Amino acid sequence: MKIVSLLLALMFQAPAPAPVSKVVVGLINGQLVVVEDPEFSGFIHGRSLDSVLFYLHQPVHGVMPTRTIARIDFGEYKKRHPPTLLLTLRNGQKLEVQTERNQFLMLRGNTELGTVIIKHPDPLAGPTKLSTKRPNRKNDLTIQYLEFPAS
Repeated sequence: MKIVSLLLALMFQAPAPAPVSKVVVGLINGQLVVVEDPEFSGFIHGRSLDSVLFYLHQPVHGVMPTRTIARIDFGEYKKRHPPTLLLTLRNGQKLEVQTERNQFLMLRGNTELGTVIIKHPDPLAGPTKLSTKRPNRKNDLTIQYLEFPAS
């Protein structure tokens, strides 16, 4: 009888809540946005804790899970060069890397006010024109840093 009641108690136990991942986004204008359950595309790709950063640290091309990163600071913009990132890892080590693959980042997730989409750089809709030159995105940058708080 005790075994049956123990089995029933185990069956009706509530499952442990899944950990909610958060990212603190520091914008260029000084505003902070806390994004829950983030979804990344661009040089960071993936969803919440399973996201990865594609980077280039001469001569190494690598993929680093965001769960090992505590903070990403975005370096100075240089036209025709991939963005430079200053990584602070959870163990305290600091790395300066460049992005590989894409030169943009799009972050989508939930905040207190609803769903947000943050693009870096965020091109403004302007007049359409044909050009063979790359546009200067210095004035379109939006993110200063990303922090990945420990769960």
